[in-house]
Amino acid sequence: MKIKASILARIALLLLTSLLLSSAAVLIFSNNYIMQIAEVQSNEISTVAAEAALTAIDSGKDIDAMYHDETFREYIRQTFRGICKIATLRYLYLYTVEDDGYRHYILCAADNDEDDERVKVDFSLGTIHRTSLYEAEKNVLNGTKTTDYEIIVNNYGCVCTTFTPVYDSENRIIALIGADDSIEDLSVIATHYLINILLLGFIIFSVSFVLALLLIRHSVTLPIMALSQRMRIFAADRKVNTDARKRKTIYRDEVTDIENAFEKMTIDINNYVSDIESLTRDRVYTQTQLDVAMKIQSGIVPREYALSDDRYDIFGCMNAARSVGGDFYDVFRLENGNIAIVVGDISDKGISAALFMAMVKTNIKEKLKAGRRLADTLNLVNHELCASNPGNMFATVFALTLDPETGIVTYANAGHEPPLLPGKDPSYLRIKKNIAIGLFEDSDIVEEKLVLHDGDGILLYTDGITEAINADKQQYGRDRLREVIQRRYMEDPHCCSAKVLADDVIADIGAFTDGAEQFDDITCLAAIYKDPGYDTAMLTPDLRSFETIKNTILSCMDESDFTKIIILVCEEIFTNIVNYSGADSISFGCKHCGNTWMITYTDNGSEYDPVSAEHDVPQFEKMDQGGMGVILARMRSKEMIYNRINGSNVLTMVFDTGCILP
Repeated sequence: MKIKASILARIALLLLTSLLLSSAAVLIFSNNYIMQIAEVQSNEISTVAAEAALTAIDSGKDIDAMYHDETFREYIRQTFRGICKIATLRYLYLYTVEDDGYRHYILCAADNDEDDERVKVDFSLGTIHRTSLYEAEKNVLNGTKTTDYEIIVNNYGCVCTTFTPVYDSENRIIALIGADDSIEDLSVIATHYLINILLLGFIIFSVSFVLALLLIRHSVTLPIMALSQRMRIFAADRKVNTDARKRKTIYRDEVTDIENAFEKMTIDINNYVSDIESLTRDRVYTQTQLDVAMKIQSGIVPREYALSDDRYDIFGCMNAARSVGGDFYDVFRLENGNIAIVVGDISDKGISAALFMAMVKTNIKEKLKAGRRLADTLNLVNHELCASNPGNMFATVFALTLDPETGIVTYANAGHEPPLLPGKDPSYLRIKKNIAIGLFEDSDIVEEKLVLHDGDGILLYTDGITEAINADKQQYGRDRLREVIQRRYMEDPHCCSAKVLADDVIADIGAFTDGAEQFDDITCLAAIYKDPGYDTAMLTPDLRSFETIKNTILSCMDESDFTKIIILVCEEIFTNIVNYSGADSISFGCKHCGNTWMITYTDNGSEYDPVSAEHDVPQFEKMDQGGMGVILARMRSKEMIYNRINGSNVLTMVFDTGCILP
């Protein structure tokens, strides 16, 4: 392979430019230096010639004799001419400077016949030149210098004139000898000298250029071309061994550094690409597994699920923060006709959380399907997890069952977020927090109950909703969740769609986070109960209002002992509310479901839980001191359910014709 012409042209142009610049610099500085040398040499030659001329004058007659003896004057002129030829001077002349300050020439001689004839006439005896004296002449005349020179340009050319004084016997200056050396001749000599220098420099440059090209080709071009070939081979197939093409050298230079760097680069690239390929394979494999896990999880926990009939409307959804998540929800029917709803949150994320979630969800569903109670189910699952939980993971779970006929919700909580009860004035259900399952064996999870009426509902969620963050690191929070539900019911008071509620929550979270990355799964489930057959009445806190309750019961039931017992219990409870609660608003509801009757009191009085309160059966003599109403209600009802909801006491009594206590 040959060096590219463009590279050679650039190198040649660079060197030629350097040559021209250096030659110009040499020409300028050398010319000045040579001219200075020429002036010095001219001065020295002129001084020697002037001394020779002075010797000739002193050996003959004095200056005055030259004015009168033409033969002697001609002899001196010829002597001057001979000195000019020997010393290669241009002119040699003798003159005096009179009191008028002008030059009075005595004689002048030149080195050649033509100039000699010319100056013989121009500078003959008595010729006066009325020009000012030069500084060199003044220096000699006033004794500042014994001899001095001046560069003079006139009709006779450019000369270096040296002035030498002629003294009389009393050591007085009576005349001056001027010796002219041609600067033009010196310039020609200097030019020839510079041409020779440039010619020699060009020859040296040409030889150096050829040698430099050979050296560059051997030390730079060929190694770089070899390295370039190795790079092309490596780029085409990095598995080909390029070490065999490596240049053999006994010394180290920049090219060897580049080669060594290339060798290290090939090793690093091979290692890096191998690592990337390995990571890519692992990532593809992992992603494939994640895709499979996501599909499997979608079968276990669908992204969206709805279940409804004429008594309930249920809708749940889940968005995982990663491909697979730890949140889960489940909705299924039990053999007794109740609807089971479970929402949970695993303590971790990713595949491990998904596996743990599948195990927890499956165990809970299996046990509920087998007919176990909620509390028993969660306690048993907790015991199993604590017995075998190498990952030390845990789960918060909220599970409930809904009786579609009665609207009774039985729920158990294991460290989960409190549900929200939708409505125009939404409130969070007061629940026992209990402990998450998987942490301690003695979880002691208990059941609680809630009665839903027509249009009532319950919203379950995971902490991925309340702890969602926006770009300013602010959390979504429970208050904002409550406001979303309240806004929906303010806009549509008859909203009974579970999907609408869940979609509102998810949409509001999306607007709040505005694309900020979330680190927790988001799960939301809404359930709305429908019961158009529930009779209600608003009462004033007056005992006379009990007639309304009595008439309502009698209008729905026959006059029987069973009916009398219900009326008696209702009267006792109503009396307690009027006399002791301090309520200014009381509502009454009555519902018939087969053999079951449900009576509900709602009042805004002071909080009192007759279900949890401890009451001993009073002695006969203490019956008039109160407490008989609650005791009677407990004894005669199948079940009593109390909740404190949004500042109101809600008490539901369930009566069954088949199990009225005597």
